[in-house]
Amino acid sequence: MILWEYSLNETNYFLHRQPGRVMTYHNRWLFEICRRRGYRVLPVLLYNRSEATGEEQSRYRGALADLLARYGLHSVDAQQLWLRDFSHLSADVLYRDNPHYSTETGFPRALARVVLEKASQAVIPRDSAEDGRFTERELRILAPDQAGSVSFVNRIIDCKIHPMAEPLHIQMDGRLLACFMIASKRGPAIIFQSGSEKRGPYSAQISARESGPEFQLKHLLLWAPGNKPMVVQGHLTITPRNPALRKPVVQHTLAWNGACPPETGADAAARGGMIGVLAEVAG
Repeated sequence: MILWEYSLNETNYFLHRQPGRVMTYHNRWLFEICRRRGYRVLPVLLYNRSEATGEEQSRYRGALADLLARYGLHSVDAQQLWLRDFSHLSADVLYRDNPHYSTETGFPRALARVVLEKASQAVIPRDSAEDGRFTERELRILAPDQAGSVSFVNRIIDCKIHPMAEPLHIQMDGRLLACFMIASKRGPAIIFQSGSEKRGPYSAQISARESGPEFQLKHLLLWAPGNKPMVVQGHLTITPRNPALRKPVVQHTLAWNGACPPETGADAAARGGMIGVLAEVAG
């Protein structure tokens, strides 16, 4: 069963200009994969403090509700639990800050109990408006081809990464949706190219003011409703680009601290690297 702690980060991405249609499409792929593998799904809906108090309303919530209904999914709603059983807690006590609940109340433990109690309501997603979108398609994470990868391990992930000091090459045929990387404060701006088509440059940096881990798992969304996924036929190149030529696109949770001098070898690996790209390919 998939316990889906959902919609908090996605709401924040939407508020920071990430297209709702793109996130919804990727979520549909998640449901499709769960359907194919027979995984039951239980969404757990969390809220920003500003949403919980009514100061902020996100149009993404309506799209999310429609999506869950379309796939016949029943969710656990943290807002309902707060109002029903924890209304004696003010929002300032319930939350540590705007996007995070406090762990010093009984609320997180109570939410976990509700999730376990509702586990029997988890179901395999079924698209009630099947449109054949994913017929004969698969979703793959494709890594760069060349040698030179290094191991990266933290409490969340254990993977190989490819330093982005030199061009990276991926053999693929399909549509480019996103990429996954380990970002640092000294990452490059990168551009994705196949034939005459290009996307980017995008920043691969986290903020120099970031107080969290030095290296962080991040992703880039590489398409938008008005800029369809790049169709790659055979070969994709990911190239570090001189940002003086064009200021890079900075997506939510990333930053641009300015260009860093080029480095190679271990120094380049110390800046993080590319894990791989998310591609829609023929099944």
